Amino acid sequence: MAESTVRRTLLLLGGNEWRHGSEAADSWWLARASRPEVTVVTSAAQDIPDTQVNWAAAYFRELGGTVEGCQIQTRAGASDPRHLGQLADAAAIYLCGGDPAAAQEVLFETPAAEALRSAYRAGVPVAGSSAGAMILGTECLIPGQDFALRPGLGLFAAIVVPHWSGASRRWAEAASRLAREHEVVALDESTGLCWDGGDWAVRGPGRAVLVTGTGEVAVGEGRPSPPVE
Repeated sequence: MAESTVRRTLLLLGGNEWRHGSEAADSWWLARASRPEVTVVTSAAQDIPDTQVNWAAAYFRELGGTVEGCQIQTRAGASDPRHLGQLADAAAIYLCGGDPAAAQEVLFETPAAEALRSAYRAGVPVAGSSAGAMILGTECLIPGQDFALRPGLGLFAAIVVPHWSGASRRWAEAASRLAREHEVVALDESTGLCWDGGDWAVRGPGRAVLVTGTGEVAVGEGRPSPPVE
């Protein structure tokens, strides 16, 4: 497929994946796949990868899709030819929530990360929820490490802060601090920031905002930077 005809699709969900309320963003995302088959990457869910896959399968069945688990739980797994084959053959790739530090440790600078970027560039819809959305940026916020930044997978430039409507004071303060030097996007649960190859749109029941050093700007009034091409 020529580069100019590739239709890229990226979904960043603020959490609450595989649950009622997230259908608006997920249905839009799934409809853009070449076939309704979702490959779920479970790196952020170190304790319950099987449970995440089962939840995803039940959820996407209601949306007319099927699910295959790509259980990359270690850096060795991120080089496993079986997992790389799953990513290469995927119609749509979804990174589940959990622990962003685990996802960063497992995926950063691995063949799996490159396979995911290659799939996105080729037009395969990519999504991440909560920790899965956080790791997709060029930098990933790690709350458990005193809100440090670690390198992410590099699909877009902004730092993602999920679960915004229920964010604690420490989360809000960290987002405001980081916004002085970085682009910060905060997302409510079940709410998706959706890239269709040309523009961002918000789908779901909550808000997506750009956090600044002095407050918030709703996406729509302000625009996040486009994904890294």
